[in-house]
Amino acid sequence: MIRAITTQKLEVFYMENIIDNEKVNLVAELIKESKHTVVLTGAGVSTGSGIADFRTPGTGIWEKVDPFKVTSITAFKENPQRFYHFYLPRIEMLTRVFPNTAHEAIARLEEMGYAKYLITQNIDNLHRRAGSKKIIEVHGTLREAVCRRCEKIIASELLIEKIEKSEEKIPYCECGGVFKPNVVLFGEMLPDLDGAIYQSMRADLMLIIGSSLQVSPVNILPQYCLDRGGKLIIVNFMSTHLDYLAEVAVKEDVCDFLPAVIEVLRRK
Repeated sequence: MIRAITTQKLEVFYMENIIDNEKVNLVAELIKESKHTVVLTGAGVSTGSGIADFRTPGTGIWEKVDPFKVTSITAFKENPQRFYHFYLPRIEMLTRVFPNTAHEAIARLEEMGYAKYLITQNIDNLHRRAGSKKIIEVHGTLREAVCRRCEKIIASELLIEKIEKSEEKIPYCECGGVFKPNVVLFGEMLPDLDGAIYQSMRADLMLIIGSSLQVSPVNILPQYCLDRGGKLIIVNFMSTHLDYLAEVAVKEDVCDFLPAVIEVLRRK
C-alpha cells in the first residue's frame, strides 16, 4: 500500500497505528531541545511509496543485480544501451509514485522550524515533491539528465522520450553526446559532499531515517555530528553500526513513527 497523505491527516496515523509511544515522546523531546537538527535519509524513506530499497534481504535491488555491472560510470560509458535497459523502468516508475507520510513528516519538521537541513541519499525527488526545500541531494536526482559532452540539462520526461524514439534506446543529445541521469553512479564523485559535511558538523542532533549507513562516504556524516558533541536518532528497520551510539534507535515503520513524532511536537 502506498501511503501518500496530506500533512493535515498526520494525526490520523498517530491514533490508528500501534507504536512505541515512549520512543515517540523521547524523539520529539530531543528534536524540541535541539537548536540545529539535520535530517539524513536513505532508501527506507521511500519504500512506503512503493520504491524498493537496495539492501533489505529478499527484496533489495542489489540482491538481483550487480550494481557495478549496470549502474557504474564504467558500465554507462561501455554500454549505455544496457545501462538504460536497467534504468529506464526506474525513471518511468517515478512518474507513478507519490510522497508518503514519512516524506510529509520530514517536510513538516522543516516547516515547523525544527529541521534546518535535509541531506538525502535518495534520487527519487519525493522529498521536494513533499515540500522540503533545504535539501542536499548527495547522490543527485533522477528528475533531470545531463549531456556528457556539452553538459546540456533536460528534464526526465524528455529523457524518456528520447530513449523511446531512439532505435538503439540511447538518448542522444543534438551535439552527439549521450544524456546521463543526473545521479551519482558507482565510481563518480559526490557533487556536494562538502556541503553535507558542513551541515553535519553544525548539527547538534542528526535524525537518520531509513538508511542502513552502509554506503560510503555518506555513512561518515553522523561521525562529524558526534565529534562536535551532537546526538543521533536512528529510525530504520535494519540495525546499523551506529545504533549503539544513538540516543534512540527505532526499528519501526518510518511512515507510522514520524507522523506520530510530528503530532507530539504539534501538541507541545
